[in-house]
Amino acid sequence: MIEHAAIIALLVLSIWYTMQEGEIFGKLGLWFYNNLPHKIHPAVFECNICMCFWHGTYLYWLIYGLWLGTATWQEWIVVIIIAMGINIVINKWSPDKEGNTDAARLDEIEQRLDANGIYK
Repeated sequence: MIEHAAIIALLVLSIWYTMQEGEIFGKLGLWFYNNLPHKIHPAVFECNICMCFWHGTYLYWLIYGLWLGTATWQEWIVVIIIAMGINIVINKWSPDKEGNTDAARLDEIEQRLDANGIYK
């Protein structure tokens, strides 16, 4: 089950990364940004942890349900939660494209909350 979660987490991470600006599907990410409702941006292309549930679900059922035929709904729930946790660890350990780590991410979150009147 851990192997399944690691595979799902890395596939979702790959999908997320390729939709970043300057990457192979960066234009698709930009199209999503301009054409999808803002509320679903994290689940579709902005947040690899948030993406784990949606992208991880269809990947899990495609790989382990249709292709290998070993999927169960109980395992699906556990695999997706573990995959989300793996991506949290990966995010904590890896810098962003500019080389900054958590401080830049926290500043960005703070700015978003402040812009929405939630912070301060």
